[in-house]
Amino acid sequence: MSRRWLPTLACAVAVLVWAGGQAVSGSGQNPPQARPAPVAPDRAQLRARAAAAKVYDTSLLHHIDVVIAPEDVSKIPRRTEERVQCTFTFDGHRLENVGVRQSGGVYHPYLPITSKPSLSVKFDEFVKDQTLLGVTKIILKNELQDYPLINEHVTYEVFRRAGLAAPLTAHAQVTINGIDSGIYLMREPIDKQFFVRNFGKGSDGGNLYEIENVRDFVFDPAYPALDHEQRDSRSRADLLRLAAVIRSSTPSTFVADVSPLVDLDRFITFFAAEAATLHWDGFAYHNNNAYLYARPMDGRFIFIPWGADQTLGGASGRWRGNMQPSSFLAQKVLTVPELEKQFRDEVDRIGRRPVWDQKVLLDRVAEVARILGTVDPSGRTGSDVARFTNYRGSVESYIKSGQ
Repeated sequence: MSRRWLPTLACAVAVLVWAGGQAVSGSGQNPPQARPAPVAPDRAQLRARAAAAKVYDTSLLHHIDVVIAPEDVSKIPRRTEERVQCTFTFDGHRLENVGVRQSGGVYHPYLPITSKPSLSVKFDEFVKDQTLLGVTKIILKNELQDYPLINEHVTYEVFRRAGLAAPLTAHAQVTINGIDSGIYLMREPIDKQFFVRNFGKGSDGGNLYEIENVRDFVFDPAYPALDHEQRDSRSRADLLRLAAVIRSSTPSTFVADVSPLVDLDRFITFFAAEAATLHWDGFAYHNNNAYLYARPMDGRFIFIPWGADQTLGGASGRWRGNMQPSSFLAQKVLTVPELEKQFRDEVDRIGRRPVWDQKVLLDRVAEVARILGTVDPSGRTGSDVARFTNYRGSVESYIKSGQ
């Protein structure tokens, strides 16, 4: 694969070159454990997939209306886990007493409803078992850092085509209390339904950590938020152990030490997908925007992409030519020759068909152009459509730079 950006990596490799050949499953004396063979989806998985397919339908621009009581409007800009009630209408499907709060990381300003805030919407917060067409929660992301409005939409598709679990997305035109809030990206949260959809029944009970703040969990394992840590009295002993093992491992012991705790094959694919999509603000290159999940099936950690809004060479996602992995785990991978080769081979695999299928990815962009062409080009919605139009070409050019 030929690209203008050839990343300079730390540790054992000075400059990455694009190598041919298929990805290997590790070589040497202690190879990583093989991924489990695919199995037929169970009923719970099929139900989760069917529900997600209805909500994250990319063939149309969804229409969402959120109505928050006047006395609760002032609570939306607060950085809190507490939700207020709203009425939520999705493509004509109306739900009452839905829980809503503002969503976003520590670097995102929390905004009033007049300024297009991102929202986390939980349908069963106040009404037991209430769902939106079978889905219990969605994220409405304002995409203020995703200039083309399609970076995340396309990037997660690449991750999925590479064989990894990644959030589903679709676009929606949103009003909040009658205000034109513009075009949002509907993004699937990383929650129980996500794990059941991707891995089946019984896959949703492991520890889930959010990686953010550009702090390396290897040296600060007490910082990543552990989902439901207090509510469920969860222990983070698994993350403490992983951090200690990564710190103490050497190039000769790394695979044997770490592979019982991390699905190394899957991590190398994840690392390579971040490189191939220029996810400079992700885990490997910025210790940010990822989830770390301990799978109940074997206790090993996997990584899940998140916050991929500055990717694909689009506007704020320009490649930084001297960029090196910030993650100590990624650095350690590159000190092991067979893993460094596996990483290079995975970047090459992802950059070619069938993963990097230009037609499929360009069709995804074209579909967004089609559905955005159905709206009245005025107000904030019109401004967002203009943003997409102005930056669409940079994403398409990046897609076309692959094979």
